[in-house]
Amino acid sequence: MQYLSAILPLFSSILFLGLGITVYFISKGKLRGVFLRFCYFTFHWQFSWFVLFSLNSSNYSDLICKIGYSGIIFLPVVFYETVVHYLDLSKKPLTWFYAASIGFLISLWASDLFIKGAYLQAFGYYPEAGILHVVYMMMVCILMAIIFFILYRVLKEEKNPIKRAQLKFFFISTILFCFSALDYVLNYPFVVNKLNIQLYPIGVFFLSFSMLVFVISHFMTLNLTLEKRVALKTVQLKDSITALEESARVKKDFIANVTHELRTPLTLIRGWTDFIIEGESGKVPDNLMKIIDKVGLQTLNLTEKINELLKISKFDAGMQKLVLIETDIDNDISQIVSSFKGLTDQSKIDLDYACESEIGNIFIDKDKLKDILNNLIRNAYKFTEKGKIRVALQKTNEWMVIKVEDTGIGMSPKVLKNIFQRFHQGDSSSTRKYEGTGLGLAIVKDCVEIMHGSILVESVESKGTIFTIKLPMDLEKQEAESVLENREKERRTKQMDYGSNERRQKDRRVTDLAKINNKDIIRISASDKPLSSQKNIKKILPKNSMGVILIAEDNTGIQEFLSIALKGYTLFIASNGQAAWEVIQEGTLPDLVISDIMMPIMDGYTLLETIRTHKKTATLPVIIITSLIEQDDRIKSLQLGADDYLTKPFHHLELQARVKNVLSLHRLERETTRSEQLEIFLMVLASVIESKDKYTGGHVERVANFARDLAIKADLPDTLTNDIFMGTIVHDVGKIGIKDEVLNKPDKLTKEEFDHIKTHPVIGKNLLSKLKIAPIAVNIAYYHQEKWNGKGYPCGISKTDIPIEARISTIADFWDAITSERPYRDAMPLEKAIQVMNEERGKSFDPRLLDLFMDENDKLYLKYFSKDRLKELA
Repeated sequence: MQYLSAILPLFSSILFLGLGITVYFISKGKLRGVFLRFCYFTFHWQFSWFVLFSLNSSNYSDLICKIGYSGIIFLPVVFYETVVHYLDLSKKPLTWFYAASIGFLISLWASDLFIKGAYLQAFGYYPEAGILHVVYMMMVCILMAIIFFILYRVLKEEKNPIKRAQLKFFFISTILFCFSALDYVLNYPFVVNKLNIQLYPIGVFFLSFSMLVFVISHFMTLNLTLEKRVALKTVQLKDSITALEESARVKKDFIANVTHELRTPLTLIRGWTDFIIEGESGKVPDNLMKIIDKVGLQTLNLTEKINELLKISKFDAGMQKLVLIETDIDNDISQIVSSFKGLTDQSKIDLDYACESEIGNIFIDKDKLKDILNNLIRNAYKFTEKGKIRVALQKTNEWMVIKVEDTGIGMSPKVLKNIFQRFHQGDSSSTRKYEGTGLGLAIVKDCVEIMHGSILVESVESKGTIFTIKLPMDLEKQEAESVLENREKERRTKQMDYGSNERRQKDRRVTDLAKINNKDIIRISASDKPLSSQKNIKKILPKNSMGVILIAEDNTGIQEFLSIALKGYTLFIASNGQAAWEVIQEGTLPDLVISDIMMPIMDGYTLLETIRTHKKTATLPVIIITSLIEQDDRIKSLQLGADDYLTKPFHHLELQARVKNVLSLHRLERETTRSEQLEIFLMVLASVIESKDKYTGGHVERVANFARDLAIKADLPDTLTNDIFMGTIVHDVGKIGIKDEVLNKPDKLTKEEFDHIKTHPVIGKNLLSKLKIAPIAVNIAYYHQEKWNGKGYPCGISKTDIPIEARISTIADFWDAITSERPYRDAMPLEKAIQVMNEERGKSFDPRLLDLFMDENDKLYLKYFSKDRLKELA
């Protein structure tokens, strides 16, 4: 029987030994330590019992019982510790429980107060409890009660279904663990003797089963812990990605700001220097002119150094992008090499270029090709005092090979090893013969690699150097998204619905962007720009204006430079994009907008998009001034709708030429459009006049004259004034849709008839919306019945929400209406009419415009009356 009794403890000991080994390999941290202790004490207890029942010997039974109880004493405490650890509760009570357990352990081995020895029963030897065993069992009961209370409280508050399932498993295992205590009670000798029963297997069974349940709970917790770890790592990874993206954004902003800040002083230095050199400031002595020429030369040199630093910074920040354009590579290289001819001829160096293979057109980033060749040829020139520089182009399989060879001083193997490192120079001593930043070849290498190519260098001291560059012939396949044609297609899908904007898209010289000569245009950004007030608009009004230009620029130095470079034009200078847009909204429609990109409140890109998305300004020419040197940045300006761009710093003569060309092209197109639409306009007007009597024709002419004079008095641009005159002629064109019997009724109109006549603004808008003189004429026809106080029709809008052209037309129309004879009434006397007009100030009319119209000095309101009518005021 005793051998049969040994089976269950053997099974339990093997089970917990296996669990302990499993936990050791799959768990980590405190979780592993706590559970390993639990497995160890359970194994210790069960294996001791296995030995006890297997030996069935009185000689060792007392010793083995003590060894077994050495593990049993700590088992409830470790079970409690496991629950506390899983639920992340306070671990302070554990110290007391472990101290009590150690006390029980000492008593076990030092006295018989815990157990009195082993007694032979049917199942073999079994320990008999002492008085401290009762105390121990009380501690076990307290622990179990605490565990029950903790689990119940946590389970009640827990919302997570997985965690709730885990807690239920804890409940079950705790209950089973408590049932295993029956083994201690029901199998004690005094209980067996009194009840005559022996239930030893029950305790071991419940203990083993409770451990299985507990293990399931543990692995659920382990899985939950792993899920939490995965979730935490996912959040950390997302945070890292966000941080990297933010870092990239900060780098990008930094480079843009540095570009902006470094280039503006150079813009102004070069700009004012060019003014002096061109004689704009008068005669300059020859000795001073030589100094100024040197200043200009060093400005170019400094600009080149800044460009190198910014390019290398963009490569390091990962901001360099490819812009692939299909081009004749032979012609492009030939042009770049030819630009150095003057320099090499002066130094008596033979510069030669040869295309050794037929290549034809390929896709390549022209800016980066220029950077590669400029740096290599400049490097060869610097280190070749006399001899030859040769550039060769050839095709090898699927590669295009460019070689730059010189007969200069060459390089040693030590120098050659670090030749492409940033800021590295062959001679870095303070007494070095050749100056430079050490960035040129690093830029060459980065440009080659971003185009999926390779670069090799061979050099022999005192004999020369050969750089060999290999670039793929099918770069457009490897970098399909970088092909400019794709960007063109994308841009065309975003075109506005306005016809002239479509024309602008077709005429842009996108493929000419890379042809800008570094000798003529220095590429610099804007600088320390004091932020002006948004409302501070500077006006420059010459006597004989060549046109109206709105400038959006926040740097006062650049503002001054532009105002002098553009003398002869009427200039409105705004300190940011928002202020510039407000100028347009207030009624000043310029002939051209020149805008910087980096400005406070509203930048140049946003201003450009705003102009292009409003029908009134959709065709307005815009020139963007950019401090960004990358072709991709310039293309962005064109894609957003810019007509042209200037890269800082620029020559004032180039600015003048571009402004003149853009204005000329726009005026030509506008005049062509006007001439095409004029015929339609006159046909509409003729049909209106023919359908009405002679009075109607005289009325529209007088109103148009009054409106034109008031627009001039309000200091509106000439183009807007002319549009107001033309639009006012047809302000009543909508009455063509009104019944004659209603329009010419001599009696008072009924409500239905008045509602009918109030539809004429909508009719006029629909008729004129097809004309390219819109939106001025359309606005006049649609809004001229609106009142300043919002009580007009058809929309009921008020104050400056009414377009200025409609406010002007309203004053002119009302004045002519009350002073002219109607079919149903006589003309109002002039004195009474003046009184009525003043009474409507701030009600029907814009007070400022009415004051200009009724000004006693100019007396615009009396301009078109006969002498007989004017006698009424004598």
